Amino acid sequence: MRRYTAVMLAACVVCTRMVADEPVIGIPMKPDPPPAVDGQLEEWANVPGVLLLNRAEQATWGGGAWKSTSDLSAKVWIAWRQDMLYLAADVTDNNIRQTQRGSGIWKGDCIQLYLDVAPDEEAARTHLGKGQFQLAFSPGNFQKTGDSLADCPPEAYCFKPVSLALKGAVVAAQQTDRGYTLEAAIPWALLGVKLPAVGMPVNFEVAVFDTDGTEARSEKLLSFSTKKWAMNRQRLNVAVLAGADGKAPAIVRGAPVFDKVELKPKEKQTFKFASTKPPAGKEAVLALKARMNTPKVAGYTQALKLTLNGTTLDGKRLMNKPLEMKGRDGRIHRLVAVDRFTAYYAPDFISTDTSQYAIAGVKTGEFELRVTDLLREGENHLVIENACQPSVTRSLIAANCRVSFAATPPPPKPKAGPPQGPLTVCAPVKTPKTAYRVKELPGAKLAVEVAGEKLGIESRFSTPAGKWERGSNAFFEHSRKVERKAEAIVIRDTFKNLTNDNLPIMQRHEVTLSLPLKKIWLAGLSPAGLIGTSSAPENPTTFGVTEKAGLGLLPLNDEFQVHVSNYAADGVLGLADNQFVLQPGKSYTAEWAIVPVARPDNFDFINAARRLLDANFTIPYCFAFLRGGPLTEKWPDEQFANFIKLKSANLVCDSIMYPTYKGHYTHGMSFQYVSHDSYKRYVERVRRLAPQAKSCVYFHCFINAEEDAAKKFPEARVLRSDGSHADYGQPFYGIFFPTESNAYGRAIRRNVDIILNDIKADGVYWDELEYSAYAYHFGEPWDGCSADIDAKTMKIRRLKSSVTLLSQLWRVALIKEIMARGPFIANGQPHTRTVAQLKFPRFCETGSISNCTRAQLHSPIALGDHLTERSEEDAYRNMVAALDYGCVSHWYGDQTVIPAYETITKFMYPITPVELHEGYLIAKERILTNRSGLFGWGDASKHEVHVYDDTGREVPSFKVPTVERDGATFTELRIGEGWSAAIVRKQP
Repeated sequence: MRRYTAVMLAACVVCTRMVADEPVIGIPMKPDPPPAVDGQLEEWANVPGVLLLNRAEQATWGGGAWKSTSDLSAKVWIAWRQDMLYLAADVTDNNIRQTQRGSGIWKGDCIQLYLDVAPDEEAARTHLGKGQFQLAFSPGNFQKTGDSLADCPPEAYCFKPVSLALKGAVVAAQQTDRGYTLEAAIPWALLGVKLPAVGMPVNFEVAVFDTDGTEARSEKLLSFSTKKWAMNRQRLNVAVLAGADGKAPAIVRGAPVFDKVELKPKEKQTFKFASTKPPAGKEAVLALKARMNTPKVAGYTQALKLTLNGTTLDGKRLMNKPLEMKGRDGRIHRLVAVDRFTAYYAPDFISTDTSQYAIAGVKTGEFELRVTDLLREGENHLVIENACQPSVTRSLIAANCRVSFAATPPPPKPKAGPPQGPLTVCAPVKTPKTAYRVKELPGAKLAVEVAGEKLGIESRFSTPAGKWERGSNAFFEHSRKVERKAEAIVIRDTFKNLTNDNLPIMQRHEVTLSLPLKKIWLAGLSPAGLIGTSSAPENPTTFGVTEKAGLGLLPLNDEFQVHVSNYAADGVLGLADNQFVLQPGKSYTAEWAIVPVARPDNFDFINAARRLLDANFTIPYCFAFLRGGPLTEKWPDEQFANFIKLKSANLVCDSIMYPTYKGHYTHGMSFQYVSHDSYKRYVERVRRLAPQAKSCVYFHCFINAEEDAAKKFPEARVLRSDGSHADYGQPFYGIFFPTESNAYGRAIRRNVDIILNDIKADGVYWDELEYSAYAYHFGEPWDGCSADIDAKTMKIRRLKSSVTLLSQLWRVALIKEIMARGPFIANGQPHTRTVAQLKFPRFCETGSISNCTRAQLHSPIALGDHLTERSEEDAYRNMVAALDYGCVSHWYGDQTVIPAYETITKFMYPITPVELHEGYLIAKERILTNRSGLFGWGDASKHEVHVYDDTGREVPSFKVPTVERDGATFTELRIGEGWSAAIVRKQP
């Protein structure tokens, strides 16, 4: 439970007190007139409850970069009316920097508001989910140059829930002599709130994000709470809607009953507690934890009996679990015996959920019972009893018992069953080719026609004279070559520097359409509107569709891909490089592609781009993290072997979590200073117990936990724009860049030698392969092509270096050495064509499942989500969700996701993608799908079909007919929602 001191809030917030001395912030109601939302804050002067963000301890992330209140501070107001929730802020910021729009605004100056409008529902859940929101408000950059990429207007964006369009939200900002002011209004309807009222709990956090350097990345923030920064519900400030005076009323949210009780067999105890009746639209819920007290997990018994105000509670009142369900041990567990609830033998309330007795999706030690009809206004009596069988001798322990009020749950929506009627034919295109026409026009223009849609593409290039040019000029010579391919138009723009100075050349390529844009995708993500910017080298694409067709843009050469900016605004699609510098007398070719598609289908574009990039290569491994050290060495051999077998893993990875180096993970050189005995035991154990699998060990080339590393490798430090040494959020994790010539590069590669030669692992897992935390280094050496360029003057502001480009030669050489030895896998998709051409598997992390878009142009693998997966069934659900993006999956959790049965990963690998689609992936060896259809390869090959239900268990009895059409074989698959199938290709 959150505890703050009174001093923290005394100056700015009127508070009341809850249980455990917890302050409650009153969010005042704004009486008439409503705020104008114009960025002028005069009308907020008399609104109570201003939140002050101005102290060092509020710099809860990037605190080392916070200098003073003139660097960053803010006054923030939150208020409400029946229709809107309002935010106002007066921000002091000595350097306003915002270059992003849409999903990228977090990389610049912005304000983020985290809301929990349902704090009493699923109160034990920590991560943001239903009822929680992450909203961002950008002041823009106050530029009005007429350049839609350079000009960033004020904007609101929703990060969580993903894809929530903020329709009806309003945001405005004004520049001040100290920084900026911002106002925003969010309709309650967007937050799922129908009738806001005084007393309604609304927990929140507000944070002002700041970027002072020239790189588009968030550097620091000030939050209202001083707790360590984290995106979870427990960190939010407890708040309630108040009247116009801002005084926090009592929150109607139930009452505590008891903290902990231990009952011997047949013993009972009565607790008295006071409560109110639940407010309208709410259910009263009695929640508690219970277990039988044993030193280890050992089964279960029906022992918990509860009587409220004279009525014994029965199974019909259970809200958080079924009456019976199959456990991981394969047995059906009866969770209620009329009026006695099942309590598991366990040393705590959570161990059962990772044991053989675990039940997917159920927290066995937690109970929630509906008691609305039994709860009295005033005094209530709860009797709890250990009503175990006579043969049971163990005590019952119960804890954290309270009555809370939650929204009346709607009846669960039944999952859709198998479809009836005709099915969509799902087969790869036999001869990929797009019917298009392209014509070169003077002035770096192109005319493209596809599916009857006429499009114009215009290019322009900056000069340090502050002018855009469309061809050769006094600063550079320009020539263009256009290559027509089956599905793409490849453009090669060559520049020759005619000056004696480093020459900044920004380039813009913009598409105008004859029909209105209907939808856009930037870096694979489709924002709610038709405006946005993105800088994501792993998916450096701009794509838009009309009613008839679509067209995409992407860079091809290394420098352009690393510098890429994708954007859409004012009905225009754009591709840009705003950071390129050409050295005196040198020439440079910017290579980029136009990809027209004859249907308004994003996956048509993805597949055409993948073929252009030659991205369809074989992924041989089913990868799973499985750490070594004490946590798994205590496992019996059978459990260790079953973990690998049931996950169908043929490549498992040991971490650097054990042993540690002076209390830290052994990043960088510190890995060389610890014992490697546990790694050697791990490798031996994998080979002995799972000969079908290979082992690998974690490697990271940029982070170094060696305490004197900055003195030892000063020339390899990644420097921020202010000249300070970059770190991974904590000073003991400094960031360095290896090159083929610096001492750090020679030293850190020793880690790989140890992994392969001393530990004798089969291969290497390389984390954050492209760069870590900071994409650019502001110091020597220079990468020869990167700089911050002033958008107005078009002159170089300062040189900088891409960490990806600086380290690329070193990384490529080491990658080739590793690949020659054995398995190799990495985290993160390639940022350059040079590395992509090496063709090895790489996954993307899925803290948000939409991160799968990052993998769509290369290695379409989603790593499991460590934030939400607590069971094999959770992991399976994420695998099914990843298929919506055409991605396969790897396993993440090793302590939380303990397998009890084989699932679809058994038939997922090896896989050589042919086409990605929404809901399925067609590969040479197999098709993986989460939906129904007529699936095949357009040939006479035979099919072996494996169908999995919505828990991830194979259903061997499921009948799947085969259909023959024009000599081709198709599987007629009809599956329900949440199900999946693997269709394995067999030779005719």
